[in-house]
Amino acid sequence: MQKHALILLILALGQAGCSVEEGVGPYRPLELTGQDRIQLEELKREFLRIEDIRIGDGPLATWGRRIKANLEVRYTDGTIIYEGSISDDVGFAGSVFLYNATNKAGTLSNQIGIRLGLNGMAVGGKRRITIQPKLVDAGPLVKSIPGYGGADVRKDTLIVEATLTDSCVLTLLRAIQLPTSRYVVEREVGCRDHVEPRRSSSDPIWKLY
Repeated sequence: MQKHALILLILALGQAGCSVEEGVGPYRPLELTGQDRIQLEELKREFLRIEDIRIGDGPLATWGRRIKANLEVRYTDGTIIYEGSISDDVGFAGSVFLYNATNKAGTLSNQIGIRLGLNGMAVGGKRRITIQPKLVDAGPLVKSIPGYGGADVRKDTLIVEATLTDSCVLTLLRAIQLPTSRYVVEREVGCRDHVEPRRSSSDPIWKLY
């Protein structure tokens, strides 16, 4: 019955004008210019120490993807700040340059150091990332559903043990109500794996994908 209702809904949306778009997410994708890439690679090279403990064989964590990872985040004295899973939409417009706009508990906050450290990992891989204070944003490490609290971090060196569990391209269903051309339905309907790009053994670890 539910399947039949879904088919009818899709047909109805088709009459109103709808599209299924990949790589858009619920927010506008940010274009990654050549200058942006140079600047982000410079930050990655100068303020992160990245050690690959295990190389994965799945899709890479890249710009314009939804990524998920299991993290242990601690200070250099061993104090654990956060241990658990995170979700992050990388490369979409919002209130900050790199912005994650989901409402899920365990959503990464504005931590560019962690984002850059995860970039280039393949699903199934494990990585140790040491982040200098310059790339640590004091405040919430993760955002969570209101009422459940979050993990705070101070502007200090962080050591992150990360295992990448997913990296996919968002697919959004958009339906337009004519003649206003306003989206009346804008809903995520999937997140698809992409095998490209691949990381070459000759790529420097600070390369941005």
